[in-house]
Amino acid sequence: MFWLNSPDTHTRADLLTYLVVSQLIRRRLTGKWLTAQHVVQSTHLWMCANGGIDLLQRVALGSCAQALATHVMQVSKVRFDAMTFADAFVDHVHLDYQSRAVVEVYHTCTVHLMSRSRASGRGAKRDRQ
Repeated sequence: MFWLNSPDTHTRADLLTYLVVSQLIRRRLTGKWLTAQHVVQSTHLWMCANGGIDLLQRVALGSCAQALATHVMQVSKVRFDAMTFADAFVDHVHLDYQSRAVVEVYHTCTVHLMSRSRASGRGAKRDRQ
């Protein structure tokens, strides 16, 4: 699967960012990560506001959101507190891409998608040889 070679790259990065931010909020509020059911519900909420995305892509993005959230918490200089999360959303569904935290999470998600694209490209190239 070529993660960045299709026209909906921004869509995947946006959904992944939304899921990572949702994971960070849940962790901050409860000390726990989102359950699989919560990830599915968050994905459906995001799709209601932003449009559909392929099922396999949704599953792949949802399954890596917690690991990326953990990574962001470990390396970020942003303090993920109540004020940070209050500024992360324009409303309950749309992220505020002027928020420093959202920009940092989006960057992390984009890098992740790019690295998957490169890895998929190398695998596809080996398969053709």
